[in-house]
Amino acid sequence: MNTTAVRLPEASVRDTGRAVLALVRPRLRTLGAVVVLLTLGSGTALAVPALQGRVVDDVIAGAGLARVGLTVGGIILTGVVAALLILWGGRQLVTALQGTLAELREDVLDAAVNLDPGDVKSAGSSDVVSRVTGDVESVTGAVTEVLPRATQALFTLIVTALGFAVLDPWLALAALVAIPVQVLSGVVFLRRSRPLYIRQQRMDAERGQALIETVNGTATVRAHAQDEARLGLIAERSLASVEIGREATKVRNVFNGGLNTAEFLGLAAILAVGFWRVDAGMLTVGGATAGALFFQRIFAPVSILLASIDDLQRAEVGLSRLVGVLQVPRVDGPSRPVQDTDVRINGLSFRYPGADRENLENISLTIPAGRHVVLVGASGSGKSTLARLIAGTLPPDTGTALIGGVDATVATSSSGAPATVLVTQEIHRFSGTVADNLRLVAPEATDAELTTALTAVHAQWLEHLGLDHDGPLHESAVQQIALARVLLADPPVVVLDEATAYAGTGRDLNALDAAVGAVVAGRTSVIVAHRLTQARDADLVVVLDSGRIAESGTHDELVRRNGRYARLWDAWRTSTR
Repeated sequence: MNTTAVRLPEASVRDTGRAVLALVRPRLRTLGAVVVLLTLGSGTALAVPALQGRVVDDVIAGAGLARVGLTVGGIILTGVVAALLILWGGRQLVTALQGTLAELREDVLDAAVNLDPGDVKSAGSSDVVSRVTGDVESVTGAVTEVLPRATQALFTLIVTALGFAVLDPWLALAALVAIPVQVLSGVVFLRRSRPLYIRQQRMDAERGQALIETVNGTATVRAHAQDEARLGLIAERSLASVEIGREATKVRNVFNGGLNTAEFLGLAAILAVGFWRVDAGMLTVGGATAGALFFQRIFAPVSILLASIDDLQRAEVGLSRLVGVLQVPRVDGPSRPVQDTDVRINGLSFRYPGADRENLENISLTIPAGRHVVLVGASGSGKSTLARLIAGTLPPDTGTALIGGVDATVATSSSGAPATVLVTQEIHRFSGTVADNLRLVAPEATDAELTTALTAVHAQWLEHLGLDHDGPLHESAVQQIALARVLLADPPVVVLDEATAYAGTGRDLNALDAAVGAVVAGRTSVIVAHRLTQARDADLVVVLDSGRIAESGTHDELVRRNGRYARLWDAWRTSTR
């Protein structure tokens, strides 16, 4: 389980802005049309409160029903035209933003798939998952709902403020009373809320990581009687997330209270100034009414804008985490075909970020082409790390890991496919049929070729389920699918990191052991042993201890030495009797 988590980066506000601008740039023409439509719509809507004020004056003056009806008809027509213009502009805006968001999602998913496995391992898979799910959802919500509403409110605010000043400058000045309260509320909210949202999303990721690790490691947790400890850890992180959420709610409530106070002060000021202006004969009652309605039209979008800060803050934090994924260096690079399939490791050392010591130190090992090597050792001895370095999914800090004389991270077979395929105990069955899962590595494979691969790994369940089966499968069947993928990919080197850890006992165990034999036949192979019986027939057994090679030799040689491996072997035989 991951104990030295190092989070993936979060982009700065400047970097986030640059990334968004790059995505928006191809859609500037559409956004220009949005500006025109929303400006026209807001300007047209401005006539509505002015006409409403005229109705008041007409009624006071005793104007005829025809004149009042004509003005009311103008209000209706103006409102319909304004609504259509704003609706058209809003739809254009959503279309442009949705295209931008779709491109961002694709870029982030592509970057996530190409992350260095070492970065994912040290950060925890939940960090990546929370970014491509929760953060994407927060940004999507802002793009589809909040941002269009806020943009429309901004245009309404600007145009209405100009109209307010033209209607009566004194009323416009009275409305300014609300601004200091609004600004203060907004500044305090921004300053206090952003750190809380960042902390909450980080804590949600940590809680998710604890859940994933506990579920995936259920057997280990129960075997070591760690049920209560793991549940306690999940509860602790869940409670921490809830507490942060409560703090954020308090900040939001204070912010909303400030907005309500500002609205009350502004409207009271306008009514007071309006009374003075009407009493002095400088403004009609209809004009004062229009002024109050203008303020409502101003304050409504201001309230929408300020209330949107909450959702936009969450989206901005999510956006910075998504752009942070884009900033992580990709692991793909220039590839080089191997000339042969021997594995040579020389002076190799590696430390995970945040680890307090070297996970591997000065490892040197040669595996001739076609030979089978088994790595054994206690948990934490460095077996899986060495396997990943040989597979090229981790770059060494010092030293070299070569496949056929080529750096393992860029080594390919003659077909251009990776020279090494790694299968771990963290197997996954993707949604879809059995055939869909196999064709991930061989899209052009025929049903006959898929059947041959599954038969080779002793998948006897294929006879009654078939390639079109898309229902649940036993863990051992999922492992057989993973091994069948190796046969279809046909790499010259294969690394199995406890790939049959969930084999169980009896028939499943024998079938998976036979499947491993079929996969490694004719290939250079490295196996991280889950059961020491896998070491008996290996060409070489390498015993690791605290990141160093403690012993190496054949099974029989190591047993005769009566050293560390011999003790492990005796303990294994005793436990399985």
